Amino acid sequence: MKVLTFGKASKNIDPLVKELGFEIVTSNPEVIISFGGDGTLLSAERQYPGIPKLPLRNSQICNKCASHEDETVLKKLLDGRLQLKEYKKLETIVLYKNFYALNDFVVRNSDPTHTIRFLANDKYFIGDGIVVASIFGSTGYFKSITGKKFEAGFGIAFNNTTEKVPPVFLGDKDTVTFNLKRGKATLSFDNSRDIFNIDEGSELIFKLSDQTAKIYEPATLRCPNCKIIKG
Repeated sequence: MKVLTFGKASKNIDPLVKELGFEIVTSNPEVIISFGGDGTLLSAERQYPGIPKLPLRNSQICNKCASHEDETVLKKLLDGRLQLKEYKKLETIVLYKNFYALNDFVVRNSDPTHTIRFLANDKYFIGDGIVVASIFGSTGYFKSITGKKFEAGFGIAFNNTTEKVPPVFLGDKDTVTFNLKRGKATLSFDNSRDIFNIDEGSELIFKLSDQTAKIYEPATLRCPNCKIIKG
């Protein structure tokens, strides 16, 4: 099997990958082994969209449980014993260009001393902004705001609004229209360095995309028995 290893510390896993019989390539891989954490996986998907990914936590920062040891997971991949799951990405258009997010889009006040006033699907809010999260991203920033996660469609979390607002859960065909009425805001997505300034009067439309991310064994990044080493 042809694989590309990805991540700042990916060279640390190359010897094991070769020993197990994988062929390491630099182009046209069948699978990308993302060696790091959530951020590494997001970067890998952004750089190599649509190619199956196997996320492995960097063993230098994590004490792994027996089920998620690197060798155990890699052998399962070779033997065809890992399930490949597909996750729909989120989509929006900025400056006439389509952008996609595996985790979430975040619209928030660019000046932390001032809230923004905005409409979300024609409802008026005052606060720091919104988080538009996918299923995959529902365990991240969305959950830290709402205390909840979800397993279908996509969700909207309202960040530090003047009145507490419950999250909104939407279906695969739904859209969310955001209008900035007053204040300064930015749009960011996943861990991309591309951050856009949003002007007053601007409108953004968010929806689920037809594009999907294909991920093997996402539990390797979510396992409560794999302990992060505190340093």
